[in-house]
Amino acid sequence: MRNTWAVCKREFAGYFVTPVGYVVVGTFAAISGFSFAYFFTEYCTWTLAPGKYLFKGAPDFEETFLSQYLVFCGLLIMFIGPLITMRLFAGERSRGTMELLLTYPLRDGDIVFGKFLASCGMLLVMMGVLGVHMAILAWITDVEPAVLWFGLLTVLLMGMAFVSLGLFVSAMANNPVTAGTMTFGLWFVMYILGSFGRDLPEENPAPETFSAGLRTVVGFFYAVFRRFVQELPIDTHARDMAQGVVQPKDLAYYVLFIAFFLFLTFRALESRRWRA
Repeated sequence: MRNTWAVCKREFAGYFVTPVGYVVVGTFAAISGFSFAYFFTEYCTWTLAPGKYLFKGAPDFEETFLSQYLVFCGLLIMFIGPLITMRLFAGERSRGTMELLLTYPLRDGDIVFGKFLASCGMLLVMMGVLGVHMAILAWITDVEPAVLWFGLLTVLLMGMAFVSLGLFVSAMANNPVTAGTMTFGLWFVMYILGSFGRDLPEENPAPETFSAGLRTVVGFFYAVFRRFVQELPIDTHARDMAQGVVQPKDLAYYVLFIAFFLFLTFRALESRRWRA
């Protein structure tokens, strides 16, 4: 644990030795602050004239504002998250310090978890910005504090999922630019697939000319594919959680996603150590 903490402190301090940490936090603060004002103004407009915007009554605050705003902030990490993760391993290789790091009396787990915790430390700094916004909502609205706290946890889980994938990509790449580009590309593909999956019809796409057995097989694989692309995007599992609606499958998704890519990162580092 002591070695993991040492790696974590080294990596976290490295964010603020260079402009990366300030750029990430500053960008997140600026965009999230602007979006907070925008979404809140939009909600107030809907509340003043709900019928004009096809609402039967006053729009639900958690659904129309809180969930939309927090999911947006979580997706914002998709764009700036690669700046957090791209240098974790790929930066070591580009500077020629990877071999030196591997000669230290550190286990692979110390390195992987130390770098992951450092990235989560950056996420916590960003959550501090959201914490200010949630404190404003607690002051001017009657939303239960537990809902606001769980909303912060939702964004944090989204960020940790982004970071776990970015960490794995950085462990596979040889320079930070490649790692950052690949990380953003993978997340963007997942997001597009999710948008595409929401529009897929439930009906079996197999033509009527197919035999009954073949239509059953096609229908089965289509249903699996449709469910997969619908459940894959991170924001799909955050919309209800951001409203304080806790479902075990959503929590399990984030926990398993993070654990899976940390495991892949560990294996990637282990394989490179053996090749070295």
